[in-house]
Amino acid sequence: MDLDALGKWLGWLLMAGYIALTAMELPRFFTSALGPATEAIPTVQAPASRRRLLGEVLAAFLISRLLVALVCAVGFWIQQKTLSGFFDALWNNLFPWDAWHYIDIIENGYVASGEAQLFIVFFPFYPMVCRCLTLMTGIPATTAALLVSNAALVGCGAVMYRLAEMDGGPILGRRAMLLLMFCPMTYFFSISYSESTFLLVTLLTVWFARRRRFGLAVLFGALASGARLLGMTTAIPIFWELLRDCRERHGEAAVTPGEYARWIAVSVLKVLPVSLGFLGYLSLNWHLFGNATQFMVFQREHWFQEFGHLGRTFQYCLYNSVFYDDYLYQLGVWRPQVLLLIAVPLLVLWRRKRQRPGNVAYTLVYHYVSFAPTWLLSGPRYAACNYALYPMLAGIPKRRRGFAVMLALECVLLAYMTWIGLWLGKVY
Repeated sequence: MDLDALGKWLGWLLMAGYIALTAMELPRFFTSALGPATEAIPTVQAPASRRRLLGEVLAAFLISRLLVALVCAVGFWIQQKTLSGFFDALWNNLFPWDAWHYIDIIENGYVASGEAQLFIVFFPFYPMVCRCLTLMTGIPATTAALLVSNAALVGCGAVMYRLAEMDGGPILGRRAMLLLMFCPMTYFFSISYSESTFLLVTLLTVWFARRRRFGLAVLFGALASGARLLGMTTAIPIFWELLRDCRERHGEAAVTPGEYARWIAVSVLKVLPVSLGFLGYLSLNWHLFGNATQFMVFQREHWFQEFGHLGRTFQYCLYNSVFYDDYLYQLGVWRPQVLLLIAVPLLVLWRRKRQRPGNVAYTLVYHYVSFAPTWLLSGPRYAACNYALYPMLAGIPKRRRGFAVMLALECVLLAYMTWIGLWLGKVY
């Protein structure tokens, strides 16, 4: 049997397993939200002080960025046998692939003609934040893009810390924050890409939903849907928290089917405004092209992107992981995607009963949608923005030594992906 045929059968097996996992989790999503509490609320330590949290986040940010810069310096020295001119080369490497498209949007906005019309496929939240910064301060678009991305990354670390801390105290919060900062794809969070801003508004959405400040949760959810199509999935954890809040306010008294139906209907209505960011993006498409879904046309015709299924993605990723004509793309794109297609469902299966069902459901939908395109090149980058994976991973080691090994492995993978991706340009 050739590899393509093997990949097809293994892909269908993966699809069947994913459907089964989703079918197992769906009833739990509703019963855990609408049913009476069956487990005691775990006792966790007092939250870390703001000063300590900020100090730890900034230290992790600086050390992880230093590691990225060091890897680039080593790569430059290997190529040039000198460090003279390194900083100029590093600056140029901070704007790979789609980065210049974002810079063009920041400088000129969206247009409806020429090659730049294709840039409508990039959602507006990140470039518009950067554009506002340039208009207010007069700094260049390149500088604004890097400032926004890195400030957002620091914010991601702080909110991730607080969010994970709600379930496992400062230890889990610190671990989840460190895993985020040293994520193998984290260099994308510091360059002119939308990763860090998208993750920040997603984390704020979930954090406010956990704190029962649903108005703010929906607001940031709308910003997330204006940052990426996947931002629509923030409606899932908000919806679960809304249902759980209804149950908690009702107490332990019996609930009639009519009350359940009313809770679900009201919660759906409350979460609908999350779509406003995406609807605004559709309006922008309509204004420029007379077609609200023009971005999908460009995705299909220029980037060969349509919605597919995980089985097909696994098939072509497995084949390309061996036979793609550029070996570095095998190492930086295809093989990591094969690994993630298998590893993420297994992680969810293993850890799902220890996580909030809203986070698990979010991961199942987010992972499927982000890995289902007919020509996937950025799977690891998309996976890095799945907020729920970090607390799942952080809760696995029982001892400090185990977590130290996990973090060290992440540092090695960060160096590996930085070298292949940021320095050699072989990761999208």
